[in-house]
Amino acid sequence: MRICRFSVKNFRNLANVELELCPGTVIVGENRAGKSNLLHALRLILDGRMSFADRQLTAEDFWDGLSTGEPDWDPMAEGHVIEASIDLVDFLHDAGLTAALGGALVAEDPPRARLTYRFGPIDTGTADGKPRYRGAVYGGTTDQKISSEMLASLHLVFMHALRDVEADIRNWRKSPLRGLLVAAAAAAAEGGDLTEVKAAMKEANDKLNGLDVIKQLGTNIGGRLEEMVGSAQAVETKLAAAPDEPARLIRAMRLFVDGEANRPLGSASLGTLNVIYLALQELGLDARMINEPDIAHVVMAIEEPEAHLHPHLQRLVFRRLLAARDSAYTALVTTQSPHIASVTDPRCLVVLHNAEGTTTASQARDADLTQAEWDDIARYLDATRAEIVFARKVLLVEGYAEEVLMPRLAQSMGIDLDKEGISVCAVHGTHFSSYVRFCDALGLPWAVVTDGDVDSKGNSAGAARATELLSLLKLGGTPAEHGIFVGDTTLEYDLITSRPKENIVPSFKALKELCAAPSAADVDSWGAAAPDLAEFKRILKNAGGKGRYAQRLAQLDIAPSSHVEGALRYLVER
Repeated sequence: MRICRFSVKNFRNLANVELELCPGTVIVGENRAGKSNLLHALRLILDGRMSFADRQLTAEDFWDGLSTGEPDWDPMAEGHVIEASIDLVDFLHDAGLTAALGGALVAEDPPRARLTYRFGPIDTGTADGKPRYRGAVYGGTTDQKISSEMLASLHLVFMHALRDVEADIRNWRKSPLRGLLVAAAAAAAEGGDLTEVKAAMKEANDKLNGLDVIKQLGTNIGGRLEEMVGSAQAVETKLAAAPDEPARLIRAMRLFVDGEANRPLGSASLGTLNVIYLALQELGLDARMINEPDIAHVVMAIEEPEAHLHPHLQRLVFRRLLAARDSAYTALVTTQSPHIASVTDPRCLVVLHNAEGTTTASQARDADLTQAEWDDIARYLDATRAEIVFARKVLLVEGYAEEVLMPRLAQSMGIDLDKEGISVCAVHGTHFSSYVRFCDALGLPWAVVTDGDVDSKGNSAGAARATELLSLLKLGGTPAEHGIFVGDTTLEYDLITSRPKENIVPSFKALKELCAAPSAADVDSWGAAAPDLAEFKRILKNAGGKGRYAQRLAQLDIAPSSHVEGALRYLVER
């Protein structure tokens, strides 16, 4: 079985969000974009630990966009409804689950079941005329309530962002170690392996209790209790290193770290504790799937798990967690970490955008890309740490030199790229089309800056590239109208030919600093005039190439060429 669809309506800033889910879906977005609200909506459907009272919402939980603007507006007086639902498919192989979902079917070929949390009116109203509201989980398109047994077959593990791992592991009710120890104790008891352990524990306790200081301490505790409350009300106490009963002893075991040092969990780093916690959760889920056949599907909902984890650990842990294990697991992870996003199947990325209190969701899977293009995107995200996914707007450039120069050129225009949320992303080539479609699918405004690359006959490969991109995107008009800006030659040369007054002096200065003496003399021979393109390229090569030159030039005061200025203004205004 798998969850194929998740939708939320009228809940907080989630007016109408619908997602197609992968087995490992990663949701990113800025603060207040609705990531936590999305996971809370999922919990309203699936979390068996939520009581009836927990599932009852208030007027403040309704989307503000429903408001009439009146100061005393009440969404519940007008009968508005909050809904969150999931669709389930591929469950025919499990006869028990198929029978349980029979009343929740919304389609039969192929079978699809729907579970919906609905917070809405249940009758005409109270004495004041306002309807009474109730939140509950229903099946299908009817008002048939789903039983707790049915929900138990969909086991939700929710890990909130600000968890205290050490306290959760110590707390017997919350601890992911609990189920593992209970199962181990039961298995040991069935195998008859505990007789010798019981005898050894009794012997150890007897030896300790035989010590005079321990005897005296036990006597003192009992005597003090009698003094305080009298013999009729005092409880009998006993000192022991551990209970004699082996099964209880196993359940009382604690986890230590650092090998033979046996240090308590509190001595471990917060990052180490998070990794241990995830490992225990995985082991517990694996055991439950084997030992509890009633669990048909596990959903792991993890909120911003990157806290305290080193980037390498983030990538290692979540590359494994997000990989498709089998149809019995679904993972939803919200994050602001590019390291986690970088190891995700790019088709499973979701970006939440918030505008004026309303959240919309964009899914990468909507991009029309071939398998080879998806593979390229996956490698690109891994190599660049998914910078493109976390941008508000994206400036796509050809290579490293442009990536280095763009922030400096923007600064000369009074534009702070970070404040504008613009990320400069180098595609390391001129194959912009797959990245443009990827940005479109994620709802990210983009612009492209590319070289003119004029050949000996005066034909511009850059212009042809822009025309082809427009055709692929089925767009009319000029390239610049849609964010595609083409230079005359190459960026480095365009800087000195389009803005000679501002750029010739710093450009020549950077070249001379990087070149050996003979080439530096050639630069001096140019005076204050630009050389021809071939000569400029020759000296640029002697200076160590575009990347080294860009690093040096970015330290100086330079102005953008016309096509770069156009691209930056285009993005800022979007």
